[in-house]
Amino acid sequence: MGNNMFKLYAAGNDITSYVGNLSWQNSIDELATKMSFEVTKSDTNYVNTYTPQIGDIVNLCTNIEIFRGIVIAVDDGDLYRNKYTICDFGWYLNKSKETYQFNNMNAKKAVIRLCSDFNIPIDSVPELNTSITQIYIDKCISDILSDILEKCGGGYNFDMTPNGIRIYKYGAIYAYPEFCITPNTHLIYSPTLKGSVSHSLSIEDMKNSVKVITESDKVYTVKAVAKDTDSIYKYGVLQEVVKIDEKDGDAKSCAKNKLSELGKVKESFSIEIIEAVKSYTRAGSIITVDDVNYLIESSDHSIKNGVHYVKLGLRKFG
Repeated sequence: MGNNMFKLYAAGNDITSYVGNLSWQNSIDELATKMSFEVTKSDTNYVNTYTPQIGDIVNLCTNIEIFRGIVIAVDDGDLYRNKYTICDFGWYLNKSKETYQFNNMNAKKAVIRLCSDFNIPIDSVPELNTSITQIYIDKCISDILSDILEKCGGGYNFDMTPNGIRIYKYGAIYAYPEFCITPNTHLIYSPTLKGSVSHSLSIEDMKNSVKVITESDKVYTVKAVAKDTDSIYKYGVLQEVVKIDEKDGDAKSCAKNKLSELGKVKESFSIEIIEAVKSYTRAGSIITVDDVNYLIESSDHSIKNGVHYVKLGLRKFG
């Protein structure tokens, strides 16, 4: 398969030659990667084509398989084409609920237990040595996983690959997308020839003071306060109140961590690039743009006429 080639399969059938408007998106805030495409309805030119069905497994392959998902919606009202929505198997973790009680269980073992119970294959899981003592009642599996990782100190993300669930720490995976302007030219690092760029700053959701409280018999007690005095001097007081149970741990650490999470000016930065079809830059990775490292918060991909277009949503990292 050449550098500018890909194959798309539905239920094992090669549908590449008659697929249009192929695109897929993922972000660090949403577990599942979502894909969409259109398929021309059968006529005299395509009498032997396969028409994808709801529930079909879809595979996108370049030099390797980069996406595996299930058709979750079909719009077949148009006279000439069907429109499909596909999600990778992270979709199931957002839809399935369960009740769990963990008593001083190692976080990695808790994750492995969840995956085993729901037949979720594992791509990679790092060492997670925090002990988990928590009851989850009727919670989505994705929410339980998120909470376990948060208790491990934050900074972790998880998504799905064709090999299964992948848990990693932000900063552990670097992206280096490249492409050739013509088949006979050398590879170019994609961000050096970035296209459309947008950038904005906002303090609408910023907090520079965090108060941690507990409640007992309708009596509220302030347990800790963390403030960014420089930010307060510059922007005024923007306070968040966090309620915790006494047993939830160190209130001071909670306040400090929450202030670190919320105390930044929100920066919105996006760029458009071209990368090789066989390359796949996805949310959660770190990418260097103009000698600055950014966390990829979202990635929107499309392949048109053999060209792989990507829009990346970024924020400064480190």
